[in-house]
Amino acid sequence: MKHFDPEFFSKENFIISKKLYQYAKDMDGYHISYNVNDAFIPIMGASMVSVLENNRDVPITFHIFTDGYSEDNAHKIDVLAQEWHCNCILYHLNMEPFHDFHIKVERFSRITYARLYMPKIIKEYAARYIYLDADTMCIAPLDRLWATDLQGKPMGAVSERESAVDYRAGFLHLKNGKYFNDGVMLVDIPTWEQEHITERAFSYQCEPRERFLGQSQDVLNLVFDGTNYFLPADYNVYDGGGYDQGHSVILHWTGRRKPWQMVLSDFDAQWRKYNALSPWETITNILPVKKPENYHDFKYWGYYRKGCGCFSDFLKGMFWYCVLRIRYKLGI
Repeated sequence: MKHFDPEFFSKENFIISKKLYQYAKDMDGYHISYNVNDAFIPIMGASMVSVLENNRDVPITFHIFTDGYSEDNAHKIDVLAQEWHCNCILYHLNMEPFHDFHIKVERFSRITYARLYMPKIIKEYAARYIYLDADTMCIAPLDRLWATDLQGKPMGAVSERESAVDYRAGFLHLKNGKYFNDGVMLVDIPTWEQEHITERAFSYQCEPRERFLGQSQDVLNLVFDGTNYFLPADYNVYDGGGYDQGHSVILHWTGRRKPWQMVLSDFDAQWRKYNALSPWETITNILPVKKPENYHDFKYWGYYRKGCGCFSDFLKGMFWYCVLRIRYKLGI
């Protein structure tokens, strides 16, 4: 495992710049964090609006960690903060300290590892915060989550589904046989720091990527090995609400299908409404992408539209389902 000089973890080594857009009356409310690259900032915008819409009576401060951003996206974050009377802090990270973390899937960015370092920055403003992946959507107030007693644990997260737990915990040889999803986390900063979670996570740099199935999530599960607090499933409802039991708080599009690509459920449509309320371009396409490998999406879309009372869309969906399925089977 990799070892570090204590000065390695200084803020000066990680933060290139910081922009503060302060329009809330104070910073005593909820603190919410994200890590995104520039291309994903518009997607994050819908998630931010969903938090604001469902927590109107609480001052919100967003901590946004990026590996770089366009001036247009920075301007729109400023516009969002002004319109919704919230605070946004935009951090441009130096990615060199993250260089030795593995990349399991090439399309992913090392910015995902920023969540390992966030407590050392956010502690300047708060004692706890909620981390959210950009592909999450808040649909109810966060008051109960925010007030959760973590029982002396540094972090709370929701368990993965049972089948995923068995597979992933087994692959990583976790002693407790538990495995959480790090797309939603409630972090207690003093305890996190006291237990040196950041330092322990960074010690997994330079490990061969074959040791892992994922990225930051695997690293954090290795560090905690089941000793974190496990939150109720309502705070991280997988597959964009596919496991909704009627009392969800945060939905998470964990699968391949995303609401900005297609609308296959009422929750997808709700995400589009939050997107339309954000300063970023409103996404209007509702059809899946017409690629042979997406043939099954057209069947789901057709049945969803039929349920909405649009039989012509059902026929359109089934037509493209048949055409693309044939092309997929023939390899054309």
